Amino acid sequence: MIAISVVELNAIVCLAMLVVASAMDVRKREISDKVWIISFIVGLTIIVVGLFTDHNYALMLQQHQYIVRYALSIGITAPLAYIAYRGWLFGGADAKALVVISVILPFYEMRYSIHGIPALTILTNACMLTLVHILHNISRNTIAVIKGRDIFAGFESETRFRKVLAFMIGFIAKRPRGYLFPIEESKDDGKRVFTLSPRAYSDYVHESSRDIWVTPALPFIVYMTIGFLLMLYVGDVLAYTLHSIW
Repeated sequence: MIAISVVELNAIVCLAMLVVASAMDVRKREISDKVWIISFIVGLTIIVVGLFTDHNYALMLQQHQYIVRYALSIGITAPLAYIAYRGWLFGGADAKALVVISVILPFYEMRYSIHGIPALTILTNACMLTLVHILHNISRNTIAVIKGRDIFAGFESETRFRKVLAFMIGFIAKRPRGYLFPIEESKDDGKRVFTLSPRAYSDYVHESSRDIWVTPALPFIVYMTIGFLLMLYVGDVLAYTLHSIW
């Protein structure tokens, strides 16, 4: 019979949590708090039971280095997730997922790692995955500009900084199709403004819309799920990239 360690069990719990959350977010654009609560309770229960049944795990937690890593996992991830949420960098569900992972999976042996904190590794992996969409958006908008199209027509009141952000996170679509979120709205005076906060994305853009700024509708929690899988098999993608270069 193959014995599964506490760390491996909680890795399974985290993966199941992220998969369920991703499915909910893609289908309903809303994730029930029950996902985080159940995962948190199950993960903590596994840790507590493991202290009495898993001798190696109990000894490991008594070592100074693992206590420090546990404290760093929670002490760094929780404030960072809160700041990112308050700064509208991502939604509350993403922040809750990171906090749960930081508590029930504070350490995991990775092939490549910079800091050894799973929650932060998942976050950096997810951010690197989003670069693919950013490059796509930049390329698409650049082509439109080269063709002589005024992609910021009507956005005269927007600052240059917000235009640059829109240029990276979205693109202007003549006839939007598929799962896309609008990242603009019209004011009463007819001026167009960007809605760049993830919290504003609730409804898909209507296919009858024309010449509207949109962003791909793949939620960040999906990137986090893929980032988690990469952590399990590779570790920190940034560390792997740096290792490959040098």
